[in-house]
Amino acid sequence: MRNWGDNELVQEILLAEDRLHKKLLALDIGSLDITEYNQRYLGGILENIGEKLDLYGCLLRLCLSNNSLPVQQSVFVDYGGGAGILSFLAKELGVGKVIYIDIYDGSCNDVEILSNVLGLPLDPIICGDVEDLISFVQENSIIVNSIASYDVLEHIYNVKEHFKKLASLQGDYFRVVYASGANIKNPWIVRNLQKQQVRVERKGSEKMWGHKERDSLSAYYDIRKEIVTSHASELDSDEVELIARTTRGLMKSDIIACVDKYLRKGYIPYSNDHPTNTCDPYTGNWCEHLMETEWLESILKESGYSVEIMNGYYHCSQSLSLPKRIICSSLDNLIHLLGRRSLYIAPYFIVFAEHNVQGSISKNPS
Repeated sequence: MRNWGDNELVQEILLAEDRLHKKLLALDIGSLDITEYNQRYLGGILENIGEKLDLYGCLLRLCLSNNSLPVQQSVFVDYGGGAGILSFLAKELGVGKVIYIDIYDGSCNDVEILSNVLGLPLDPIICGDVEDLISFVQENSIIVNSIASYDVLEHIYNVKEHFKKLASLQGDYFRVVYASGANIKNPWIVRNLQKQQVRVERKGSEKMWGHKERDSLSAYYDIRKEIVTSHASELDSDEVELIARTTRGLMKSDIIACVDKYLRKGYIPYSNDHPTNTCDPYTGNWCEHLMETEWLESILKESGYSVEIMNGYYHCSQSLSLPKRIICSSLDNLIHLLGRRSLYIAPYFIVFAEHNVQGSISKNPS
């Protein structure tokens, strides 16, 4: 089987984007038996489907280019796949095996429905987390070649452990391509995400149409207070508030461990150095976790990866007005010229990591 050259791969990805674009626009979302969450989420994607497909095409190119294995023999994992668009694009491209995984059972069920409607069956759909992925590939003697995600990294509870576990998937070559909109280098993004973090931490959210049932609505601080009080009713109100404040960024099991340590030793063995980063105490789902890219590089290298942090692009669409296209195109050109320094204006960043490096890859995923 002939392997595509990189230029041919780019052309094939563009053709796959166009085919999937037409299939997605033909969907009647309201008639599908999928959750309200994915009706809302998928509807939002379709409003800007051109930009999204360009972005996902960029991730696929980083996963598949510059290696000797034909695309048709590659095993690709869409981690935290959500509505499955990245999986469907990989399948439309002709990737040999596309594994979809998401921790939310509603999305797993919805993606199965969507894959049947689109005529793009996935193999398999795993409802779980990285441990379940590892168990599946080991039990079925599957060698994963690449894994990708968009806007998932900033929700992973223990990022360091996540990458350590992923390292067990490596074969002749193994690539991790994780893109995240929680770009700590971009001041405008940071300002907006911190407002969101403060809101979920102190005010919570109202239940609206399209709510993801897995996510808590109560303020995270109030949830932590309830966890502390339920576990140790002997604590006074000041102690409860102290522990609840200090354990921002921990999930229930780790909060309880901190309470037990406090009861035994009189101190809390945890601190959150960031002023607003917080997570859902019941699920560990971070609210747009703002992480230093230098830290991400260091923990990946500790797990044996070579790693590079790349800048993302705005992926200008013809659907935009002419003034917006001009601004968008100008920003993309500036990002291209500035390279790594452009993270300060980039809309997202990409973690590109691999084991057993077999060549270089383009550093400008446009």
